[in-house]
Amino acid sequence: MLTRDGVPPLLEGLMVTARGSTQLPIAICAEHLILLGARREAGRPGREKNDVDPHEVGKLALRPTCAVGDGSPATGGIDCTIHWGNPSRPEPLAQGAEILIQALSGLMAVHGRDQRTPRRLGLELASVATGIIATQGVLAALIGMSRGYQVQRVETSVLHSSLLFLCHHLAMATCADEFSFLSSGAAAGPPFRTADGHWVELEALTFDAWNAFWRHLKVEQGIPEEAWSDYVYRYLTASCSLPAALHEATVRHTLEEMRCAAATCRMALCCVRTYRELLAELREEEGGALPREYSEMRPVLPWTICPSETKREPQPGRPFIGAPLAGLRVVEITSRLQGPLAGLLLWQLGADVIKVEPPGGDMGRYGPPLAGSYGAAYLAYNRGKRIVEIDYKRPEGLAQIADLVGQADVFLHNWGPGRAEALGLDFPNLARTNPGLVYAHASGWGRTANPPTPIAGDYLIQAYAACGEGLNPADESPFPSRLTLVDVTGGLLACEGILAGLYLRERTGKGSRVDTSLFAGALVHQAHILRAIASRQETSRRLGRPEWGLLDRPIETADGFLIVAVDNEQARRRLAATCGLGASREDALEQIITERLRSRPADEWEPLLLKAGIPAAVVRSDLVSLPHDPRVSSLLERVNSACWVPAAPWQFKT
Repeated sequence: MLTRDGVPPLLEGLMVTARGSTQLPIAICAEHLILLGARREAGRPGREKNDVDPHEVGKLALRPTCAVGDGSPATGGIDCTIHWGNPSRPEPLAQGAEILIQALSGLMAVHGRDQRTPRRLGLELASVATGIIATQGVLAALIGMSRGYQVQRVETSVLHSSLLFLCHHLAMATCADEFSFLSSGAAAGPPFRTADGHWVELEALTFDAWNAFWRHLKVEQGIPEEAWSDYVYRYLTASCSLPAALHEATVRHTLEEMRCAAATCRMALCCVRTYRELLAELREEEGGALPREYSEMRPVLPWTICPSETKREPQPGRPFIGAPLAGLRVVEITSRLQGPLAGLLLWQLGADVIKVEPPGGDMGRYGPPLAGSYGAAYLAYNRGKRIVEIDYKRPEGLAQIADLVGQADVFLHNWGPGRAEALGLDFPNLARTNPGLVYAHASGWGRTANPPTPIAGDYLIQAYAACGEGLNPADESPFPSRLTLVDVTGGLLACEGILAGLYLRERTGKGSRVDTSLFAGALVHQAHILRAIASRQETSRRLGRPEWGLLDRPIETADGFLIVAVDNEQARRRLAATCGLGASREDALEQIITERLRSRPADEWEPLLLKAGIPAAVVRSDLVSLPHDPRVSSLLERVNSACWVPAAPWQFKT
């Protein structure tokens, strides 16, 4: 039996009650639980009064409704509370909380590194991620309860979720190694402009491909070599400045010429697209009509799950466990960020994670800067895992992996299309010997009808999915963010899908194949935006792009930057009065306020504004200070006394 969206009804017999469902994190979590088979509370209006505590986004509750399936009772209920800030240090942040959290966490600082000034992200990055993380927490709690873990409540927060996008940036900033990445030029990094007016993102997996591409475009020898390190490290540094000669080369060539050069040299190229182009393509794939999730404002899960045909043997009773996934084994063969983050989250939920790396280890294991004996970025995503080195290009290596997976509960990989099948490590083969296996493929393009390139990198997918339009207002360039927002969200979705697969196994005894992708990660951040465009019901956006005034962005003060959350004329007038300003013309008020805010440092303005009831936050300028901020510090943990990283984003309580 399947739900209406083709997903096994994992939560059949459970009912969802949501308070605060007008808030994005609650809405996303409730949608996912309902798509997994839970029922919405009867008679509950879709936009009920948000009567939750001002420190909280809202609450969700899952409760049994009736006997299910074979007559067995539904799993016991679970409560989920989502906070805005630190659950252990409650602060009322409800008004404008997303932008305040972007400022407080350091997201704005990292997003603005290329411009050397903090920048607000137009996508509600932290709020969307929190909805996924809350769903993970609920599924993990249900899995744990069915295995003897005593838990009744799960908590998470939007502030905590925001830190996951800074995981390796925080580790690198707080380690003792002062390694610096030298810039190779004074010009901007990608995207590049073509002779016929297109902007394109480029991705290269090897230096040889990179060098050949620029030589094909007649760039002087030595310049591509000089630029390579800066280009490669942009994923770690969130910044990139390249020699001007590279940009001068691309504006001499048309898009078609660039595509030919990329194909010849095994480079990947993606145009920076608009929402109009993205929606037009979605219509084309559906035969001229928009997919129902946009035309009918109808949510869908950003991953798929396909149960196996057979069941595993009944498992003997388990003793009491102290974490939801304790005693479960995960075999992970992944690289870069998406897969390792998913594996890390499973480890944080109690699983034993075995990460298979090639002989000599993952290429990032000793990459600078170092946090003790390991690269800080590597440690950020791979701490806690058992690392084994296996050469699976050799028959004996493949046999080792098959043996590991045969004894595992989860197999997670992010190989390219066809790779698993070529190795004989595809789902049908592995499920024959391990029918209870949850087989997870964290791919790049997923089931995209016509992937623009076989390579799938974060910035390529941001460009293809038009993320730049959602990130930036109309007076700024619609370019992707240097934050690895797609990689992180792809990892979150992979973990969510795996947890759904594990709960399906608890309910039915069957393993399953779970598929998710980076492209799904890009779309999940923009689904509500695309729905609003399609239905012509946009609020504070025009064709998907944010509509911001002067007070909606980081405001420069005498020292540092400040964010204020004022979303109506009355709030602006109250802000003006707090700044000591009298009556002013409405059209000039924001300009006058920003000029007055330059008269004092940001850390002096913040307490004054908060006392006046105006939500405000100093924009964090660096990540080194995060562990010393009492609003944030308890959400972090120190690894091997070497660097700081975000702690597990859930709290499970009895």
